[in-house]
Amino acid sequence: MTAQNKLLAVALVAATCVVVPGYSAAGPVTIPNWDFSDGSSGFSSDYVNPALSRMRSTLSSNGLLWPEDTYAVGTDPSLYHCLWPSLGDHTTGDGSMLIVNGSLYAGAIVWSATVDVLQYTRYDFSAWVTSVYADNPARVVFYINDLPLGAPYDLSATTGLWQQFNAGWDSGAETTAVMSLVDLNTEAHGNDFGVDDIELRTVPDGGTTLFLLGGALAGFATLRRKLGT
Repeated sequence: MTAQNKLLAVALVAATCVVVPGYSAAGPVTIPNWDFSDGSSGFSSDYVNPALSRMRSTLSSNGLLWPEDTYAVGTDPSLYHCLWPSLGDHTTGDGSMLIVNGSLYAGAIVWSATVDVLQYTRYDFSAWVTSVYADNPARVVFYINDLPLGAPYDLSATTGLWQQFNAGWDSGAETTAVMSLVDLNTEAHGNDFGVDDIELRTVPDGGTTLFLLGGALAGFATLRRKLGT
């Protein structure tokens, strides 16, 4: 092999190898109580759970979800409000879900949890959400590390229709992700919903890899022309 060909080979290998590390095979990140089977543990919220709060008597009776800014973890919304329908969770149909009476305050965090993540990895943040009252459906947006991910999602007015919403996130140099779900709707009437099966998954970034590999090959061809090979 000539010196020129050796130089070309080294350049191609170096350019190609740069894009391989840092992107993981698809898989889930462990989120505590992701399906709410462990009750109100494993997450935080700006909302109040009347059943857990010392202020329960001033908020509502019997742990029911009124007024606004309250949540419960339960198997059936109809047990928490006389105007809400009976419906099952997303996971199994008879398990638990997060049941929410939407906040009057913009930016109030419905759900938040902190997880460890890999650096320079592409993730998909998703959750299943349904309206439990038809009027003024919630408008949900995802956050990671206090930054919103994509556009907000408007829930269907159809109660019991579980919709999966998701948004992509690149971890960059981060090793920790503070995941949050916020309802942007601040209407007092309606704005009631359920949440279930929250996930954060790594996804392969094939498009980026192919793009960079294509750039490496183009650079290889240019270098060949310059060297007259």
